[in-house]
Amino acid sequence: MPKNVIFAREKMIFAMDTEKKEIEMKVRSSQACIRDGYQLYSANFRKIFRATWWLAIGFALLAAVAQALPVLISPTLLLPASILAIVAVGLWLAAAKWRLKKLQMLPPVTLRYGSWLAHVGKLLLVSIVCLVIVAALALLTTLPTVILITANWQSQVGMLYGDPSGMPENVKWLSIAVFAIAGFIQAYVWLTMVLPMYLVKISMYMQDKEKEEFNKKTI
Repeated sequence: MPKNVIFAREKMIFAMDTEKKEIEMKVRSSQACIRDGYQLYSANFRKIFRATWWLAIGFALLAAVAQALPVLISPTLLLPASILAIVAVGLWLAAAKWRLKKLQMLPPVTLRYGSWLAHVGKLLLVSIVCLVIVAALALLTTLPTVILITANWQSQVGMLYGDPSGMPENVKWLSIAVFAIAGFIQAYVWLTMVLPMYLVKISMYMQDKEKEEFNKKTI
């Protein structure tokens, strides 16, 4: 893999499998970072999946536990379940980026100190747009989970009033399986944020580099 990743002065060859995608090391607008990032993600999804599927299983299990706590045990566990879900997303994104960097799929780009603050506007804009896209995709992938959660809660409310459960005996295992499958899919929904944010980082690096070169010429 290292042979397929070549840094040149102004461009980088990002190669995965037999498909190569050339990315210029240049300043990009926020819109370009989002567009190119998603195109890169979809074009190389197979390679990314093969590199991270075992990590996604770990995220799916944590997501299943987070969803099962308030649904199958007690609604009072909603807060710790939400915290667990947030931690699971953070761990998954960190682990996936570590794995992609280790396999040279995300070559390192070092920013100068304080660069993030200088480009906070672009960073926030791309982050918000990516989160909106993730929310929309997650909503589609969690519809079966939402239906199952609603059915479980309605059954529990009915049991409080003396009604029979109305749910099959294996509903707990069925729920956990559905939560885990949905979590596995959502892992790759969340991962769509990585490459657009990586291109933002490249854009920041090149902008800082151009500014530094300009300052040297004017001195």
